Amino acid sequence: MKLHISEITDLDDDLLLPWLDLYETAFPPAERMLVSFYVRLLKERWPNHHLLAIQRGGVFVGLAHYVLIPQHKLAWLWMFAVTPEARNHGVGTAIYGEIVRRLPAGTVAMLIEVERPDLASTEAERALAERRIAFYRRQGARLLEGVHYIQSVGPHQPPLPMHVMIHPFEPLDAEAAFGLACAVFGAAAGAASITQIGPLALR
Repeated sequence: MKLHISEITDLDDDLLLPWLDLYETAFPPAERMLVSFYVRLLKERWPNHHLLAIQRGGVFVGLAHYVLIPQHKLAWLWMFAVTPEARNHGVGTAIYGEIVRRLPAGTVAMLIEVERPDLASTEAERALAERRIAFYRRQGARLLEGVHYIQSVGPHQPPLPMHVMIHPFEPLDAEAAFGLACAVFGAAAGAASITQIGPLALR
């Protein structure tokens, strides 16, 4: 599949508006930072944040936002979405593969937050959450079980319980995966948003 991947690095990029349009329509409000967060990110040129805009045949078809955490040799996939018209055509798989390809050599794993199907308010939302987990599993990620994780996108939204998935790039057991998640989401990172509540497992 021929995709054109561009990295958005400034506010004048023509792909920023379609990127933000998809961002605001693909994710529920409880999972979205304010748009001003992205304006500030680009205006101040925050290091280690990467915004990707994906086109196919000159048409915008997807977005991604991932963050590198060099001190832990980790990546964190913040946002990933494909336009409705481009879904179910292998575009998501191709974009995910491109993200992995761009990670620095020596990256140990990539962290991913996903919705919890058991907290869905409708059957359609539950099915969608299950499909997302299944998609990431097909790419090589695993669900970290035995933990409770709370996502917070800012004071404008209440904290939201989510699942944590981890895509290892070297052999990793559940205890090591939890340690990496704690390095980013735990008390050592000043967040204290992940705790162990049962036996750890990667599935």
